[in-house]
Amino acid sequence: MPRMRAKKHIPERMEKCSERWFEAPMLNKGKWREVCKAAPDAPIFLEVGCGKGKFACEMAKLNPNSLYIALERDTSVILAAIEKAHEQNIPNLFFLNADAQLLNNYFEENEIDRMYLNFSDPWTRRNKPKRRLTYRVFLEQYKNILKTGGQICFKTDNDELFDFSLTEFEETGFELSELTRDLHHSEFDADNVRTEFETKFAEQGIAIKRVVATVK
Repeated sequence: MPRMRAKKHIPERMEKCSERWFEAPMLNKGKWREVCKAAPDAPIFLEVGCGKGKFACEMAKLNPNSLYIALERDTSVILAAIEKAHEQNIPNLFFLNADAQLLNNYFEENEIDRMYLNFSDPWTRRNKPKRRLTYRVFLEQYKNILKTGGQICFKTDNDELFDFSLTEFEETGFELSELTRDLHHSEFDADNVRTEFETKFAEQGIAIKRVVATVK
């Protein structure tokens, strides 16, 4: 894919949307509902790798009683998502410009109800599988912040990554359900919200793989 052109005036544009993101998210650990002014019993949904924010924005609008937090490492990419949420004035959606390796610094044990991993980098180059967001070291981190019964909803276009992830989920004690290798022609597509990448891959005729992994 072509390299994304760097956006101009990032600090100024981020400042205009300052109500949407946190410069020091570690200060919110264990009190996200309070900080984001959500109901005390509002479920917290976390998307890791939100891209330009289409999925997060649509999901937050469909579920106004839930608190959505979307994480993206690339500042130029997350800026588009933050500006989108700011323009649409979505009150229950917030962003972290951070790395997934640091999730335990931002969230307390059992604080997250559900996570979304949508079209993560497959890292198919040799000797790179440990960088995959479904590698067991990452999964153990997710288990720490997920509640018992909490879920990871995982979608990808990549067959190799999907097969790898199924093994990693099972090896780390997750229970698998809603598994499909062709999401858009399955019973699970009715409630599916597509990401930017998902729409692009579907238009190319690539089948989308999906599974739900639940913490036992």
